[in-house]
Amino acid sequence: MKVLLIDADSTIPNLALMKLSAWHKVQGDEVSFSESKPDKIYASIIFKKNRLLLSGIQHLYPEAEIVIGGSGYDLKSQLLPEIEAVCPDYSLYPDMDYSLGFTSRGCPNHCYFCWVPEKEGKYKHWHHPSLWVRHNKAKLLDNNWYADPEWFFETSQWFIDHHVAVDVTQGMDIRLITPEIAQQLKRLMWWNPIHFAFDDDSSESKVLEGIEILKATGHNVRSDVMFLVYCHDNKDYLSALRRAEILKAYGTTAFIMWNMDNPHKSKRVKDLIHTVNRPWIYWSKGSLEALPHVA
Repeated sequence: MKVLLIDADSTIPNLALMKLSAWHKVQGDEVSFSESKPDKIYASIIFKKNRLLLSGIQHLYPEAEIVIGGSGYDLKSQLLPEIEAVCPDYSLYPDMDYSLGFTSRGCPNHCYFCWVPEKEGKYKHWHHPSLWVRHNKAKLLDNNWYADPEWFFETSQWFIDHHVAVDVTQGMDIRLITPEIAQQLKRLMWWNPIHFAFDDDSSESKVLEGIEILKATGHNVRSDVMFLVYCHDNKDYLSALRRAEILKAYGTTAFIMWNMDNPHKSKRVKDLIHTVNRPWIYWSKGSLEALPHVA
């Protein structure tokens, strides 16, 4: 069988496609991103705004069996358990110099803007890093890595013992941090800043408590830590501005995370993103709102 993979809009290598590739190659199938006459097609769409991107694909490949999935297309779509269990095919992305995977899935929180509980359900252990890490760097896709401290300490210690640098793509829940967790985070090797979330104003006191714990355990909260400040729509502008100002006052870096499925940003939101997401401007003197827009 000849299999065509289509990575429609991923911003990083697509883990589901890598697992599909690995599984099909074990079956003896030919797999690529460029097969011209495929028997089967797997396509992945991550963002809802791109849901119709592949609406005409059946006309291009009338003889092929086509499977479209991804969070932007169908939250209920899942890999078969036997495919989910395989180690990803890293050869699919030749320039990839890190491993990619989950140690946990789901999330105990129910944030209004987040689809994770609907797609992945409650928090649960997933794959131990020994099953999927094949590089000296790893990118974790966990939504809430230390929601279960015992599992976090087990998996994080594996990275430490095997001298694997880590990066966590999601904003970890600073409200759950303890001095012990902060100390373990400090022991890890990081190849990007440690990401935490500051999603709404109601979390302010817990966020500030968490920053103090990070400082007390030796983290450089200016250079080694970044808080993702979620901005759902234009009505969130003042809230996002305020959260970024609070983080700056506490000596740590903010990064505005815009709702990717909302293409309509107001000018002041665009200006805030340009200002906050450029550290050399963010750390300049003066109010974030007063700083000039930089294109």
